[in-house]
Amino acid sequence: MTEAKYLKDMLCLMVDRHGPEQVDRALREIVSAHRRKSSNKAKAPSKNSAKAKPEKKKTTAPKKKTTAPEYVAKMELPSEKKRGLAELAKRFEEKNFLPSFGDIREFCLIYRIVEPASKSRVSALPRIFKFIATLESSDIQKILDSGLFSGPARLGPIADAIMRNGRSAAATYIPANPPPSGNSPPATSG
Repeated sequence: MTEAKYLKDMLCLMVDRHGPEQVDRALREIVSAHRRKSSNKAKAPSKNSAKAKPEKKKTTAPKKKTTAPEYVAKMELPSEKKRGLAELAKRFEEKNFLPSFGDIREFCLIYRIVEPASKSRVSALPRIFKFIATLESSDIQKILDSGLFSGPARLGPIADAIMRNGRSAAATYIPANPPPSGNSPPATSG
């Protein structure tokens, strides 16, 4: 699949989910912000410019990696979405949501998100949480309630639910041709 085809498919999904007006408005905001950012870079003096200040050596500590809760806290979202995303971020940090990169890869496959080049969970933060922010609050709540994408350690409750469902289905099963009971007269041939 070409990049252009993939982009078009993703946009179609967004239009189906949010409607053309909302997607158009969001794209206009993104393009406007991108243009402002590009024009600010053009106005900044280059390193070779005579007016450029001499570069100072950085003696600061290595950059601290952003945690999922910190990343979500910086996102501008409606309060009901923010609560759900904050809970997912907390679970992500505790490795109760997408605990391994394999789980992240599966999540990306299911939702057609481009998998991060770096194979670390932290590198996936922006892609995962920006995508989840596009979901409806009810869909986010379903992920929370069902424990989806919680990894193999959390499959026990799912297995228990399947077993309970199987037992209840077996208990209510009525065969089409029930076996003869001991009270009915025996069949005679004649």
